[in-house]
Amino acid sequence: MASTGLDSFTNPAEIGAMYPGVGAETAMVGILVALWVGWHFVQAYQEESEYREAVKLYREVGMERAMHHATGSIAAEDEVQIKT
Repeated sequence: MASTGLDSFTNPAEIGAMYPGVGAETAMVGILVALWVGWHFVQAYQEESEYREAVKLYREVGMERAMHHATGSIAAEDEVQIKT
């Protein structure tokens, strides 16, 4: 069995930190912040790509036809009823 080298907890000021990874907190925070910022860049890229595809579709078939069905399929021109 591993020992901590402590006989008692009578003087907690001399004991110090007692958890795994002592001293690695700054590096871990740095890694997590880098991952978080990276995730935002990836998310923005994916959303921009999706937005550009939608704009291309709207320009090709028209907004009314593209937005007619919630299923994602394009409505035929005779199915579209333009609201006035």
